[in-house]
This record gives sequence, structure tokens and C-alpha cells, in this order.
Amino acid sequence: MFSFNYNYCDHLDYLQLLADALDAPVSNNILWLPAKAGAGYIQVEALANGLQVLTNECTLHQDFLFKRNAAAGHHFTLRFDEVRNLKALSVKQGDLVLEDNTAIYSGAFLSNPLQPLEYIVNAETESRCVNIYFTKEWFQQHFGIAALDLIWNSILPVDRPVAHFEVLTIEYRELMEDIFALRKEQPLYLAALQNRAMLLLEKFLRNLYGKIIYAEQVPVIAETDLKRMILIEAILAKNVGEAPPPVPELARTAMMSETNLKNLFKKIYDYSLFEYYQKNRMLKARQLIASRKYSVKEVGSRLGFKNLSNFTIAFKKQFNKLPSEL
Repeated sequence: MFSFNYNYCDHLDYLQLLADALDAPVSNNILWLPAKAGAGYIQVEALANGLQVLTNECTLHQDFLFKRNAAAGHHFTLRFDEVRNLKALSVKQGDLVLEDNTAIYSGAFLSNPLQPLEYIVNAETESRCVNIYFTKEWFQQHFGIAALDLIWNSILPVDRPVAHFEVLTIEYRELMEDIFALRKEQPLYLAALQNRAMLLLEKFLRNLYGKIIYAEQVPVIAETDLKRMILIEAILAKNVGEAPPPVPELARTAMMSETNLKNLFKKIYDYSLFEYYQKNRMLKARQLIASRKYSVKEVGSRLGFKNLSNFTIAFKKQFNKLPSEL
């Protein structure tokens, strides 16, 4: 097992500390995992407006233990995760201990460093992450928030631990896919990355604010039901080149009736099961077309469309333009 113990720091320092622990070089703020540890990369960009954005797409080749020591300060991280092939996730934050054997996990999570954090992930885990680092002062300056604002101080406290969670909606996934599709050599790369990171941050914080202002209107969902819907969402987003599992099969996976599954999924994700699957399918289509590696016909075929005109119609319905117009 690889063990990494570190003090809370910004993303650039974290990248260098991890590289030193792995005995691997950092080049242009990118760490490529050595073969003994895994495959893939971890990358950090320090943006002109003061944000730091860490992205990674990795597959682990051994178990990893991460131990982050507690720290004071006005620091926050907002991370958007998509993780697969988990066999046993173990997380300990302060006195809270979480053990979970869910094979697929996705979600958005805002936290600060006032408690120590320890977590273990197994070999073969596949991880995609967008992690945004910012400070309370940065937030107040760039979002025009008064230092004494009571609601925002409850959302982003500096004197107590904080942990806010949201499901990974289609809007979050779309912005994440935009970020993963960016390449350093592209024109306006940093501007595009900053734009998407700000949109992710703005959307997450706006949703939190709304939950406080309109608390009486926010539906109460049991934690077990929420976990089941996260699993169903991940299944729908995973293999967009294949037909989604039929509703009866998804209902058995969620351990609830078909009616409850349909109603609860739409309540959380705002779309029906098939609508959500189709939107993720089109996101993948746009990503493949933008890569310039495939023709429109090849993309449609890879995503399971037997008729090119049906693919074109579905694409235009979501993006209001033809695939050939990208």
C-alpha cells in the first residue's frame, strides 16, 4: 500500500509533495503517475484570477492511503468526483467514519481543513476529478460578498468544520467534460478553464444558498435513497454507447419499485431516466466530435445510433446545432 501523509496546502504545493512521495517528476505542473503506482495524470493550473484547479484522470495499480493533517485558515476545496471500481472505500474525517463498498461513486463536495482527513482507496480504482481551491477572502472579493454576511458565513465558516455535498447533475457533468476536453496548446486555454471553474463554483454555491433561503421547499431525501440514486446516475452515465439497462433492472439495483425509482430520480436530477441517459450520450458525442479523431458518422455509430439522421436530430435537439457545425 502507498501511504501519503501531508499537511493541508494549496494545490501546487500538494502536487509537489505527492510527486516527492512517489519519487516522480513534475513537468509543467503535471504529474504522470509512475507505473508502480498507477496510470494517468494529476495536473494543476494556477489561474489569473487566483483560483487553483486540480484535475486528474487516473487508474491506481496499488492501494492508496491518504492522510491529511488538520490546519487553520480560510481555505476551501470544492471537488467534483467520478470514481469507479471501488471495492472498499474507507473515509475518516475527525470523529466521522464512513465505510462503503459501492463500486461506483460520483458527487460534488465542499470542505475546509479544520479536521484531519484520512481515506483509503483500492487498486484498480478509476478516478476523474476536478478540484477547485479558493480562500474565503478570494470568494468575498470575486463574488462581491460582505465580510459580515450571515448566510454566506454559515456556508463558508472559518471557525468550524464544513462539509457540503451535492449529486453530480448533468450541468456539472457538462462543465467537467468541457474541462477534461481542454488542451494546453489550445488558444485561450487558461481563459476557458477559468470560465468553467467559475461556473462550477458559482452553480454549487448558488444551490447551497438556495437550500438555505428556501429550506421549506427543499425535499427531504433519505441518505440511503440518495446513495441509490447516485448509483443509478453513474450507471446511466457510464456506457452511453449501449442501450441503458431497462427500468425493471434499474429498479432491482436500487431496491425499490419502478414508480418510486422514476419519481425519485427525476426529483433529484430534474430529468427522467432516459432523458438523463440521452443527455450524457450527447455530451459524449460532442466530446468525440470536438476531438477531431472521428467523423460524425463514426461518432454516431460508437454511441449506438444505427441511423445517422436520428443521431443528427438528437444532437441538434440538445445543442441547437448540427454535429457538422462544431
